Amino acid sequence: MSEKRHQNVTVRNGTQVTKVVNDKFVKAPIKSKVLQDWATRMYQEGKSNRTVKDRMTVLNRFEKDIQRPALAADTDDVAEWLARPELAAVTKSVYFSILNAFYKHATIVGLREDNPMASLKAARRPKRYPRPPSPQQFMRLLSNAPNGDMKAMVLLGGLQGLRVHEIARFHSRQIDIEAQTIEITGKGGSTYVLPAHPLVVEHAKKMKWGYWFTSQRAKHIGGRTVSERLRIYMLQQNVNATAHALRHFFGTALVASGADLRVAQELLRHASLQTTAIYVQTSDKRKRAAIERIISDDFA
Repeated sequence: MSEKRHQNVTVRNGTQVTKVVNDKFVKAPIKSKVLQDWATRMYQEGKSNRTVKDRMTVLNRFEKDIQRPALAADTDDVAEWLARPELAAVTKSVYFSILNAFYKHATIVGLREDNPMASLKAARRPKRYPRPPSPQQFMRLLSNAPNGDMKAMVLLGGLQGLRVHEIARFHSRQIDIEAQTIEITGKGGSTYVLPAHPLVVEHAKKMKWGYWFTSQRAKHIGGRTVSERLRIYMLQQNVNATAHALRHFFGTALVASGADLRVAQELLRHASLQTTAIYVQTSDKRKRAAIERIISDDFA
């Protein structure tokens, strides 16, 4: 079977589903007609290419390990696969969510009468703690940036809270220098117009028109490239952090400067306040002040 359509739709050829985005083909390997149809359905629902690729990778691995189609798996197959000791708790939880999404789809479209995940519980995820760079480390990253592109990545991550894939595809039309606003299209295709930090606005005047981070193979680089470049630069500056930690820095700095969690939630573009709390680190100074206030407030 072959099918080809353009502009943000799906191309099929029996072995893979390819999403066409702005005439750029992004391949997600597919091993069966069932998975191919699920991938098409996910694209129809507006899922990102990264989400579809990740889900297909997990399902393909699952089928390879149990040596039969995922559609034929039972509860024991799933439980044994997720119980492997080499899997971290976070990985087990992610795999559980992906398999559960697939089997929910299978029951909805009538491919299965039951969901083998129904009697299983997801592994408890360990509590996550933010690991942002310190303000001194962030300023070192900013002041020592070897070029305008690296400085722009640090600014967008640390002072606007952009995710790596949002940084990768940043275009000059997204920032209004006169209004000092920045437009961001995030998860789920939602678009936000938010205040732009003055340092970001100032640096934007020095950047070329178009995509800020171009690639020889495509219109712009990918999120993985942003992660790699920032990680290498951070290590060179003796900052043991990841690119995503710049987003943690942004959330923590917001609260430290007096913003409440609700404002931080809106600026981080989180659907849940609980997610925002994960990103925000309470400084040791504020913890100590809280402890010291107990005595001063009760015995003053």
